[in-house]
Amino acid sequence: MMHSFHELTIGGVFIAPFVIYAGAAVAIFAALRPFLHLVAFDRAFISPPIAELSLFVVILALLIVLF
Repeated sequence: MMHSFHELTIGGVFIAPFVIYAGAAVAIFAALRPFLHLVAFDRAFISPPIAELSLFVVILALLIVLF
């Protein structure tokens, strides 16, 4: 199955779809942070920044695969 990716054009400059997906992943992750703090996500891991980065990568990968 091939996706037909269309670049976003802003002022005649093409923006790659990956940049759009990364921006969406940042927005989703920013919305999830209060919930993660509420469920003590940072106390479940030895290195919380690496766990958060891994979660961001998973969100980004899901966006790329699904859209």
